[in-house]
Amino acid sequence: MIYILGAGGFARETLNIFIDLGRKDEVVGFLEDNCRRRGELLNGKTIDDTSVLINLDRDKMKLICGIGTPLRKGLIERTKELGYEYENVIHPSVIKSEWVEFGEGFIICAGNIFTSQITVGSYSIVNLDCTIGHDVKIGKYTTISPGVHISGKVTIDDGCFIGTGTVIVENVSIGSNSFIGAGAVVTEDIPENVLAVGVPAKPIRKLTDSDWRELV
Repeated sequence: MIYILGAGGFARETLNIFIDLGRKDEVVGFLEDNCRRRGELLNGKTIDDTSVLINLDRDKMKLICGIGTPLRKGLIERTKELGYEYENVIHPSVIKSEWVEFGEGFIICAGNIFTSQITVGSYSIVNLDCTIGHDVKIGKYTTISPGVHISGKVTIDDGCFIGTGTVIVENVSIGSNSFIGAGAVVTEDIPENVLAVGVPAKPIRKLTDSDWRELV
C-alpha cells in the first residue's frame, strides 16, 4: 500500500498517475504535516497527518512524495529515518529508451520523452510534456516543470527547480539549488544557489531559504 505525501495540486496529479496505471486501490490516501483537514476526502482518498507514520508497518507501506518543489527534501529525509521506502511511478504514456536510469522515489508525469544515456536522481520529478535529450544528468530532489525542453549533454545538479516552458541548450550545467524562471532560455552555465531568468537566462541574485518559499 502507498501513502502520498502532500495534499496539494501535485499530490492530486500524482494520484492521477496511479489511476491511469490501474493502481488507484493501492493508494491509501494523502498525508500532511500539521494536518488541518484530517478525515476529509480529496479525490476519493482520505487526508491524514504524517504522525500516523510512526505506528505503521514499514514492510506493508511505501511512500511517494507529491510535493512539487525541492522543499520536499526535509520531509523525505525525515520519513526515510523512520524506515520507509519510496515508490517510483511513471505514467504509461512516457516514451523512454532502455538507456535511462532512475533513482528512488521519482515521479514521471504524462507525455514525457527520454532518449539515451540519461540519469534522473532520487526523489526528482519530471512534470508534464517534457523532452530530455541524450546524455542528460538530473540530480536528486530536482523538479522539472511542465513543457521543459532539455538538449543533449546537460547537467542539472541537486535541488533545482526548472520553471515551466524553460529551454536548456546543449552542453550547459545548472548548479545545485538554483531556480530557473518560467520561459527562460538557458544558453550558458548557471552557478549554484541563484535565481536565473530571461532570454538568455541570467542570474539575478543569490537565493535564501525564504526566497524558496516565496518562489514556489
